[in-house]
Amino acid sequence: MSLYSIATALENSGLFSYVRETPWVYPIVMSLHLIGIAVFGGLILMTDLRLLGVGLKDSSVADVVRGLRPFKRLGLVVMVVCGILMGGSEATTYYANPYFWTKMTLLALVGVHALVFKPIVYDHPEELDKSPQLPARAKAAAVLSLILWVSIPVSGRMIAYYEPESRETPQPSATH
Repeated sequence: MSLYSIATALENSGLFSYVRETPWVYPIVMSLHLIGIAVFGGLILMTDLRLLGVGLKDSSVADVVRGLRPFKRLGLVVMVVCGILMGGSEATTYYANPYFWTKMTLLALVGVHALVFKPIVYDHPEELDKSPQLPARAKAAAVLSLILWVSIPVSGRMIAYYEPESRETPQPSATH
């Protein structure tokens, strides 16, 4: 079974067909996806700026990380669920889209980022507050996070603008 046949089966399943074919459902899902991105992305930005020592300086790192965590999780869940609904409903279209695959690769790198930095930065933010200066690992986590989370919506936005090259041979125009 090829990846394309899996994409076709996924796209033609009941839920994803409903999302694609029912008026207003896809636009509502897309709007919710964008709201999830705004909430999650905004809170990631606030956290990263605090880890870099350039924002929210009046709050401890622990207060920022722990205080924003439940709202980040909510934004993440909304964003991911809606992203899956949109992706599944257009799976065959996205199959050949290099921006979609770029976005998926970046999301995988976010997973690697989490595996690396969660135990040494995000799980124990109070340790960062004890340091006279924010450790390099916290700043590295923030910079990489910013790069990834800016790149993901950019590549996601580019998905809509991808137009595959036509396989037809252009016909020369007639001249007189």
